[in-house]
Order: sequence, then structure tokens, then C-alpha cells
Amino acid sequence: MPFNDGGATAPPHNTRLIPPAWSHRGCASNPSRNEIQAMEASFQNLLHQDEEARRMPPITWVPPDPPPHPPTPPKKRTVKVVWHNIYALRQPSTLVGYLSDDLINKQMAVLNDDYSGLFTFKLTKINRVCDNNWHDNVDVGNAVEAAMKKALRVGGAETLNVYSVGLQTSKFLGYSSFPQNYNGNKLNDGILITYDVLPGGKWTQYNIGRTLSHEVGHWAGLYHVFEGGCADGDGLTDTPPQGTETRGCPTGKDSCPGGGVDSIHNYMDYSDDEPVYGSAED
Repeated sequence: MPFNDGGATAPPHNTRLIPPAWSHRGCASNPSRNEIQAMEASFQNLLHQDEEARRMPPITWVPPDPPPHPPTPPKKRTVKVVWHNIYALRQPSTLVGYLSDDLINKQMAVLNDDYSGLFTFKLTKINRVCDNNWHDNVDVGNAVEAAMKKALRVGGAETLNVYSVGLQTSKFLGYSSFPQNYNGNKLNDGILITYDVLPGGKWTQYNIGRTLSHEVGHWAGLYHVFEGGCADGDGLTDTPPQGTETRGCPTGKDSCPGGGVDSIHNYMDYSDDEPVYGSAED
């Protein structure tokens, strides 16, 4: 239930450390090959249904006159964001995981900058909840996560629900559902992220805010750039095939010779925040 802090204070958020439990980015959005095939089949079926719905009777084609002005670029899609800030109270008066409005807005600015050509993310609500169990014990796929999302999730497929928690028992920085799974499990839709990886956070490699950009890529349907290895990569033609995840910020990494160097600057790799600045859909 929501908690009035009554003067309790949050610990400094700008302490710069290296995560003790892991030395590189971890993401739990790792579908198996069979799951990817099923999701892609579902996606293609939806595309086919959309094409059938828009199909017109045959008409005689007449070449159009050239437009007097350059065509208007497509309008960016606006995504509503509800941020659930789950924090814990440590006695006597310390709040762990409590995020200020300013910090959440800084993270939203990074997200909007990273996806500026595709989406506009509009923060519509910050929902703060003090719950030690949710903050400490939520992990990917466990009963605590299910109970939390059942109690808090709002909106439909057009709304991105972000849950910042402790992920105290997890080896992952974050996790996202995939859009292909929405109809089968609507309550699971959304993103889990540890509160430590927002801009200025204490994990040195991950304190620019790119972890959320990575997870949003999954939420929009992107896979890891190394997901299918040298044979399939991420399934997109403009991404060089990549056989392994990237750790740190190596120069000239090429895990699949002949297809171009690995895209270590892609949001959908595991590189540190600093070298990351683009996605396969740019």
C-alpha cells in the first residue's frame, strides 16, 4: 500500500560503484528459438489480417502528378507511460529505491532522445508504493511479480507500465514482455527495471539510462542483436550478424567474420551505457 514517508530520506543516488553480483548487463528477455518462431508466426498472422482488412477491389492505376511539396514524414507514435516506483522502508527512516520526479523525468528524457525518430513517450503518472516485499523479492516470472502487476498495472496495449524495483534476488538489470505475447497474458505486459540504473545511478557502467532504452526495444518487438547468432542475428537486415553478447566497450569486435563488425553501439546489445547510441530500427 502507498506509504507517506513522514520525513524519511532516500540514500544518495550518485554513488558510483560496479555491481557486485554481475560485471556486465543482464536482461531476462531471452526467448528460446521455438518461442521466437511462435511469436514471429503470430506477428505475421496479424500482418496478414491487417492486409486483408485493407484490401481494395482492383482499380485501374493512373500515375499521380508529382506532389507540389515534399511528402510529410509519418507522424511519430505517442506512447503513454505509467511509472510504478516500488520502494522499501529500512528502519528507522531510510527509503531504498525511492525515485524523485526529477530523476524519473531525466530517464524519460534519455528514452525520448534515444527513440526520437520513432516514438514519443509521454509520462502520464508516477505511482509510488512502499512495499518491502515487492521491492526486495520481485523477480522475473515469480509469484511476487504476478501479484504486484495484478494490483498495479493500468491501461491497455497502448500504455507502457514501468516498474522500478530492487531486483534484489535477480542477476538481471531488467526484463520486458514482448508485444506478441500481449493477448495471451495482458497482466504481464510491461517492463521491470532495477532502480540503480537510471541516470546518475551508482552502477558505473549503467548510469546513463540506457537499460530502459534496451528493455523498451523488447517491448516494441526487438530481439537482442546476438539472439540468433551468426545465422540469424536479430532477424533484421540492417544489423550485422553477431554471435556473442558484448561486454564492456570493445573496439572492432567481430564475432561473425564477413558480415561486418558487431553493432556494439546498438541498444539491443549488452554493452555498457556509454558506447550505446542507436538501435537497429534507426
